[in-house]
Amino acid sequence: MMDRLDRGLAAAHRILVVIACALLVGLMVCVNVDLLLRSVFRHPIEGMSEMTEISLLYITFLATAWVYREDGHVVVDLLVYEVYAKARKPMLIASNLIVGLVAVVLAYYGSVATLDHFARGVRNVSVLETPMALIIWIIPFGGLILVLEVIRKICRIVQEP
Repeated sequence: MMDRLDRGLAAAHRILVVIACALLVGLMVCVNVDLLLRSVFRHPIEGMSEMTEISLLYITFLATAWVYREDGHVVVDLLVYEVYAKARKPMLIASNLIVGLVAVVLAYYGSVATLDHFARGVRNVSVLETPMALIIWIIPFGGLILVLEVIRKICRIVQEP
């Protein structure tokens, strides 16, 4: 079962990271084109500021679980790796449980907010008037993927000798 979860999450991460990278490249191109149009022609792209904000939110939540999986996040591991061997495993489990708790909170409250905004038809007060549910759905989605990744990581820690 854990191997299937591991393979499924690895495949999902590949897809999500490709999407995040494409968003990042597109964002970089669009911002530079917007700056060129603003400075040369005095006519910026309408809604570029909003699209930049949304893209940054999406990039963050699409790649968070992958960064966590690869241990690419900033961490002070001096305490965890310099303690006695018997205390290392419980400390790793505890730190992963804290990450899991944060991910559950993000997934739960993000879902509640997304459904509420969708039901009420709330729109972002901006040039594009994007529906807020379309903007914030990525928060519970990213939180859920992170919860699954935490479960995978804790199971690996428990299984190691």
